[in-house]
Amino acid sequence: MSFLPRRFLLPVSLLVVAGAFLLWRLSARPSVSVTNGLVLPVRVRIDAGLDTTLAPGGSVEWRRSRGSVGTMDWELVRARTRAGMPVGEPMSGTALLTGEARRLVHVIRARRGDSAWFAPLITNETGVALGVRINAGLAGAVDCPCEVPPGARRLPVGYYRLYRNSTVEVRDAEGRRATFRDLGGEADARSGAVGLRFGPGDLR
Repeated sequence: MSFLPRRFLLPVSLLVVAGAFLLWRLSARPSVSVTNGLVLPVRVRIDAGLDTTLAPGGSVEWRRSRGSVGTMDWELVRARTRAGMPVGEPMSGTALLTGEARRLVHVIRARRGDSAWFAPLITNETGVALGVRINAGLAGAVDCPCEVPPGARRLPVGYYRLYRNSTVEVRDAEGRRATFRDLGGEADARSGAVGLRFGPGDLR
C-alpha cells in the first residue's frame, strides 16, 4: 500500500475542492432545453452563443449565465422544389429567456395563441403525379409549387395557416380533382401534421 507524501496532500485537496466547486457552478447555471415538435427542421438561435438546426423531434440544451436575460429565436427550414422554390409558408418565433428559472423547457409547436398552422402529409396512391392547392375555395388559397409523385408516402408539402374549414385539394394533369375538407380539427396539436391519403378512385 502506498500513500502520497504529506507535501502533496494540500495541493491535491485543493484541486479536488476546486473541481467540485467548478462542477457545482456548472450544474447550478440555468439552462434552456428546446425541442422541435414540427415535421420539418427548424433553425434555433439562443443568445449569441448557439446557432443550430434541429431535425423533427430533435432537441438541444444550452447552459446560460446566471441572472442573464436573453432570447431564443427559431425559424422553419422550408423544403424546396428541384427548381429551388420554397414550399409552404414561413414560420418563426421568439421566446424570452430569464435567469430566474433553473431549467426552461420550450417545445416548438404549430400552434401559438390564436394562430395555428398545419402540415399536410400526402400519400399518393392514384398512380399519377398530383399538384396541390391548400385552402382551396377560401380567401387564403395557396398553390404549392410542389408535385407529389405517384407512390409518395406521407410526403410533407410545407406548413400553411389552419382554419376550421381548411381544405387540401389535389389535381392531376387531366384536371381531375380530389379534396379533403374541414381539416381544422384534424391537425395534431403539437406538430400540426395531417395525414391525407388519395386513392385511385378519388380523382374526378
